[in-house]
Amino acid sequence: MSPVMRNVLLLTSVMKRGYGVSVVAREVADRMGPAGWKMTIGCLESDEFYAGDDVFTLVPSSQTIFEFCQSNDIEVVVAQTSPYFEVLPALEMWIPTVVFEHGDPTPTMFEHDVSDREQLKVHKLKRVYPKVDEVLTSSFFLRNDIGWPDAKVVALGCDHVVDFGPKSFDGNSQSAAPLRIGTLMRLGAGEAFYKGLGEFLAIVDEFQNRPEFEFSIMGRGEETDRLWWEERGVRCLLNASDEERSTFLSELDVLISPSQWEGFNLPLVEAHASGTVGLAFDVGAHPETTPFLLSNLADATFLLEEWQRDRSKLHVASLRCYNYARKKFPWQATATELGAHLDQVVASANWGPWRRSPIMKVWRMVVGRYRIDGFMGISKAILARLRLLPSRVLRKFKKN
Repeated sequence: MSPVMRNVLLLTSVMKRGYGVSVVAREVADRMGPAGWKMTIGCLESDEFYAGDDVFTLVPSSQTIFEFCQSNDIEVVVAQTSPYFEVLPALEMWIPTVVFEHGDPTPTMFEHDVSDREQLKVHKLKRVYPKVDEVLTSSFFLRNDIGWPDAKVVALGCDHVVDFGPKSFDGNSQSAAPLRIGTLMRLGAGEAFYKGLGEFLAIVDEFQNRPEFEFSIMGRGEETDRLWWEERGVRCLLNASDEERSTFLSELDVLISPSQWEGFNLPLVEAHASGTVGLAFDVGAHPETTPFLLSNLADATFLLEEWQRDRSKLHVASLRCYNYARKKFPWQATATELGAHLDQVVASANWGPWRRSPIMKVWRMVVGRYRIDGFMGISKAILARLRLLPSRVLRKFKKN
């Protein structure tokens, strides 16, 4: 006899190819069964790649989400992005809620919208986190960065990428083949500073006119972006599929992630899981996601030259990264930990006096049947439920 599955709703901004939050939602949802949960995904928009029976378009409205939960026997709601974060406080009285925070880059790292980004972070700290049953983050760095020390850490996974196994190198420590170095980065000016475009260009310039080093970049962008990079001697691959992305990572010798802020850094662990060494600066969550950290650009130059000269050292480093990621970041562990937190949230929330009281049960029934609009709407709904309004008034109320 199969165990009874409980239902959880995960809210995320998009379910589209090329977005890390979409990867998280899909990989976790596919593995929640062993933890006793069936996950449904709500989003603003999706594409054909992520379309499925468990993916729904949901307006970020407390009324819409509550009615969806009522219709689908949802026991707990998890949000992992805005604008759904901001809806959770309005659901506080009806259903347990959880924030799964993947973080926001420091607002000053952007040329535009600095004030809006800062206000969003402050709003979550003051108006969202205190109003939910649990706050989860995908790294210890994020727990400190969001200013919520009680948050629980649930690391993400990497085994969605093809497992090509550890890389094999020829028996000679010397190699005539160029060292293939690449990065994954959203192209264009919007995120250039925080993604470390300048740092990557500085590394490229350091090895300019040295044929023993080859550079490439992959990311979402326009044809103008491709031309811009190729003018600088960097091979550029635009808007790749997941299969092309996985092949790109596996064929590199070294991935450099020059980002100046990351709440987890999924591409970095994806590279490791593909058998490729990943380098990143000692910022953000990078100490939690790679064994090879850079203090400065000189560190990058030293390691690349060392690995180009002696491929046996590159072999050792590649094997270390592969084992590190495959053992430390399985998606099933993410789903299992999330399921355990949901168990605790539902257990404690169900015993909460205000959620268990008869008054709150009546309140839920009222909200589930009538559109509520302020105190007068609530009063009319309660009176209607108790049959204290004339039928003609009730019909008019329900019509409106």
